[in-house]
Amino acid sequence: MRRILFTVEYDGTGYHGWQAQAGLTTIQGELASALEAQFGFPIQVDGASRTDAGVHARGQAAAISLDHPISLKGFVKALNQRLPSQIAIRDAREVEPDFVPRFKSLGKTYIYRFYCSKERWPLIDRYAWRVFWPLNFERLLESTPYLIGTHDFESFADSDGTHQTSIRTITRIAFAPDPQIPGLYALTFCGTAFLKHMIRNLTGTLIEIARGRLRPEQIPQMLAARDRSASGPSAPACGLTLERVHFAL
Repeated sequence: MRRILFTVEYDGTGYHGWQAQAGLTTIQGELASALEAQFGFPIQVDGASRTDAGVHARGQAAAISLDHPISLKGFVKALNQRLPSQIAIRDAREVEPDFVPRFKSLGKTYIYRFYCSKERWPLIDRYAWRVFWPLNFERLLESTPYLIGTHDFESFADSDGTHQTSIRTITRIAFAPDPQIPGLYALTFCGTAFLKHMIRNLTGTLIEIARGRLRPEQIPQMLAARDRSASGPSAPACGLTLERVHFAL
């Protein structure tokens, strides 16, 4: 039995997130269907992150156990031929039999992209949030140091209560113009792990600060409140991309 780790890239538009759900089209479900069609038996797909509906990935990680002699190059080629055009895999490698991406991850990098315009940009609206309001980016940059480090992020978590603890560590938040598309901005979040909707809630709060509706120095109060209603709104899913899952390989 072999354990194969591979990278998954996908456009999450129109998908109900990563995790397989009965009656819904998901990324994990599509991968499982393609694998069963290729090898003739069900194969469990273990992912590193349960991205939400509408969220994209450039560097999601997934692993499967497979008792088949197919080469890694052949595995990538065969699976990509069976996957829908919005999903592709690459960088397959063999790892130890007990490798579970979710538990072996050392951290993740997400990027949230947005642009400021009163007019739509149809070619990028699938991958970025159109912000209507003028923003003060200096206020946004003043805010990020309050979020770096280990904190209780309950105020920025989804209120469904599925997490066992809301303590998380953010190691880096960077803000800069996107180098590929003029007028597009990128918020980069690096951390060991993130709560459900945490990055979207952080982004929505930072935009509210940049608008002048909240103040940077209010962030410690938001963290201390441990109440979702104490922070800003959630940013749309379309702007969020899982860029990389970090492993010690």
